[in-house]
Amino acid sequence: MRSESLYRLTAACLVTHELDSILLQGRSSLSYMTNLDQQIFMWAHVPVVLAMLFYAEFSRRASVRYGMCLFAVVHVGLHWFYRDQPVYDFASLSSWVLILLAGIFGAAYMVPAKAR
Repeated sequence: MRSESLYRLTAACLVTHELDSILLQGRSSLSYMTNLDQQIFMWAHVPVVLAMLFYAEFSRRASVRYGMCLFAVVHVGLHWFYRDQPVYDFASLSSWVLILLAGIFGAAYMVPAKAR
């Protein structure tokens, strides 16, 4: 599989996971926050995610794409580490599939093309 496809699959899984985080899981996992805090948390994700995606897509800089894919791999570890915390709300199968696929595609992107 081409590295561009692996990067785009990684990005798609991360963005979908962000939607899952904010729209589906967000209300219960952010219940300790005030409504204003929840709104700030949610809307702060929009420019960050869009900036990462657009910059990585239009600049075609391998370092930005590599960074996003590396984050996807580290992200799996973070979710694994926090999975037993009382406020952790990503225990559903669909949440874990998105998290793991982002990490798998990200790891595959980081493998040199000659080794694939």
